[in-house]
Amino acid sequence: MTGPLATTPVKPSIHARCGATVLTGHAEGLRARVDLTPLNRVGEIHALIAGLQTYTLTRGGLVHRDAGRIAGTALTGPVLAEHACHRPVPADQRATTTQPVLPAAASDKPAY
Repeated sequence: MTGPLATTPVKPSIHARCGATVLTGHAEGLRARVDLTPLNRVGEIHALIAGLQTYTLTRGGLVHRDAGRIAGTALTGPVLAEHACHRPVPADQRATTTQPVLPAAASDKPAY
């Protein structure tokens, strides 16, 4: 896509001030620099309260998350927060990438 509202593919880069690895690109015309740690819902809320923008990473690049996109389910992909130097994401705010493993109940065992 070309023009003022262009979304570009993201590229990894090193942030000059703090040395962190970040993803950079344009999201619908806005220059975006995001951290690599995917957020869960709680993490996104904390990022928004801290005044940081959030984005969904898609094949085409970053998509800015506004109120409608946060509430909707059309976008799939990891949610990433705008980069803020020396702001680690607590473990309870990180998105999990694996399904939790639940112990099998006795009735779930196949009968042979």
